[in-house]
Amino acid sequence: MYKYLLVFLLSINVAFASGAKLVDFIFNNVEFGKILTKNGILLDDSKQVQSYVASSLNALGIKPGSDSKRQLLQALEMAPATSKADQDRIRGLKGLLDMPVDQVTDKQLVATVNSLIYVANRYGKSVIITCAECVNPTLAKKGFEFSVETIQNSTSAGLLKSVIPSNPKDLNTFISSRMKKLGMGDYSKVTPDMVAPQDEKTLALFLALAENGSPDQKSLVASIKKLSTTGGKANVIDPKNPHKFWKIVADDMSPKDTAAWISTMDEVAAKAAKEKLSIQDAFYKTLKDKAGTDPYLTKQYETLKAKGCFFK
Repeated sequence: MYKYLLVFLLSINVAFASGAKLVDFIFNNVEFGKILTKNGILLDDSKQVQSYVASSLNALGIKPGSDSKRQLLQALEMAPATSKADQDRIRGLKGLLDMPVDQVTDKQLVATVNSLIYVANRYGKSVIITCAECVNPTLAKKGFEFSVETIQNSTSAGLLKSVIPSNPKDLNTFISSRMKKLGMGDYSKVTPDMVAPQDEKTLALFLALAENGSPDQKSLVASIKKLSTTGGKANVIDPKNPHKFWKIVADDMSPKDTAAWISTMDEVAAKAAKEKLSIQDAFYKTLKDKAGTDPYLTKQYETLKAKGCFFK
């Protein structure tokens, strides 16, 4: 009962801000939290969305303070968007931010957060995003597309900040040149349905770690390259035998977790070669063999297969 009373009271507080714009609220966790609550996003889910927004603003270089609104609008105005999709996304975001906060619908609030995260990933620093479904199914059901990965690993964070370009055009060049140099394929033949724009920064990190990562990170990249090799030629983005294991680097992993992934990738590569299986079939067969008759591991295997995280 008290929870619903709190929701009601918070809704009233937001309504009192009649005439204020949505952009005026996103810099204040307390006020933005009230808006999320009003729109049915509660407790831990609300905190998670607030952290996504804070990380996105930070990636765009927005400093806390009275000048934050001007900084954000200027960052959106100055973003070097060349694709129509990105231009439309930025234009739509500016329109949403300019809406009176008491008129913002659930869908518009979700669209605002989605677009802010997307723009921060494409034009900001240090924001890696993954699909919301794998991280928070509840938020995904409400329409949230992305989750923001906070990279704690110092090597990865340093590469994202100082080596990997934030400009999409330069990022594309970086990926193309690194793939060619490392013998991992031809990026000029890769289409957006194979690597979505919001995944390019993750791919760039994967390629950067091949040369600049820690020993265990380099080993993981090497195992994924080996998995992607057919007839002596590697192609980490092969439409004929697709996978997205390069996205693993978006997760902060302990040395133990990294070693487990390296072992699994090597097992999958061996099984694919020996049994002449696709990478996808070899991966799921490897996991099923590992699960055996264990009910918990079997459930994990079935869930992972149902989501198809590395193959869509």
